[in-house]
Amino acid sequence: AVKELAGMAGMEVPAPDPVQARRAEQRASLIDVTEAAQQFFVTSLASPGGAPAREYLQRRGFSAQVMAEFGFGWAPDERQALPKALSQFPEDTLEGAGMRASNERGERYDRFRGRVMLPIQDARGRVIAFGGRILDKRDGVAKYLNSPDTDLFDKGRTLYNLHRAAPAARQS
Repeated sequence: AVKELAGMAGMEVPAPDPVQARRAEQRASLIDVTEAAQQFFVTSLASPGGAPAREYLQRRGFSAQVMAEFGFGWAPDERQALPKALSQFPEDTLEGAGMRASNERGERYDRFRGRVMLPIQDARGRVIAFGGRILDKRDGVAKYLNSPDTDLFDKGRTLYNLHRAAPAARQS
């Protein structure tokens, strides 16, 4: 359709840039990972293991409707939960999406463990990263943890919940 419209306007459509096409494909793959992780976290919150997180959220005044609307989830307190749940994705892709990390010995582990999870979405509403809050205070462990910068997520350029504001802004 674009080529036909360009031809009618007497314009030429530039040839696709293979480097940009490859980057777009990699980004799409990472979005597949973050979207699948979001589903896993939501399912985990609803599971028996998510009961402490649900109780915490209810004590904080979050209704089931709000939890569903904002996509609250639960990251089990396990080092290897994500590769088991998201076995369709290679380890490097999980790490590239910011879901996994490795220590100085090269051992890989889930970045988010024992945390209430909130998805961070781009302007189109696609999950690109996460923020997590730990339930029980532990020495040397951050209370809040965000995804690291990735090919999808730039902390300095991403505005949380922008996708909710954009439709309202377009209507006015």
